[in-house]
Amino acid sequence: MTRTQQLPERHPKLIVFDLDYTLWEEWIDCTSGPPFSYDKTKNVIYDRNGSEIHLFKAITSIFALIHNSMPNTKIAIASRTHTPEWAYAALKLLRIPELKMTMHAAIERFEIYPSSKIRHFEALRRKTGIECSDMIFFDDEWRNNEVRTLGVHFHHVDSRKGVTMQQFMDALSKYDRDSRYIQTKLDFSKH
Repeated sequence: MTRTQQLPERHPKLIVFDLDYTLWEEWIDCTSGPPFSYDKTKNVIYDRNGSEIHLFKAITSIFALIHNSMPNTKIAIASRTHTPEWAYAALKLLRIPELKMTMHAAIERFEIYPSSKIRHFEALRRKTGIECSDMIFFDDEWRNNEVRTLGVHFHHVDSRKGVTMQQFMDALSKYDRDSRYIQTKLDFSKH
């Protein structure tokens, strides 16, 4: 976040991220898999064959911003990977240096299994008690915008960059505007 950027007044209650090509530059189930080794100087992991898996540039800053500046907002993962145990292993190794914790420790809820994102979000709503209209979702696959039918605020991610800080801030601003509009409509309908 730059000095000129400020967080909007209203924040979502849950921010959900896909994993592959959203948080990291790889399909985790297309790697050679564990055992993964961690390089703390680069904050990367290596699969069993030595191929590097790293987070996109802005991810740790985004997670730190959520934790430090949005105390009532939780983080979740919704991924349809066929190797959930590999995803968990990677999240338990990759770190958020700004928070001195692993990615796994910073995440409140996990829905990691082969299924539609609709099923993932229905599970998130049921387990958290948070309405889908109070959730933002970042994913690199356009087909997953199907979650909009549940009321989720979907944001398509460029798979070459992952979630950028600018995209994240734009998503928060859009959520704030949309929430104000809905609240205004509700207030108007009461009269």
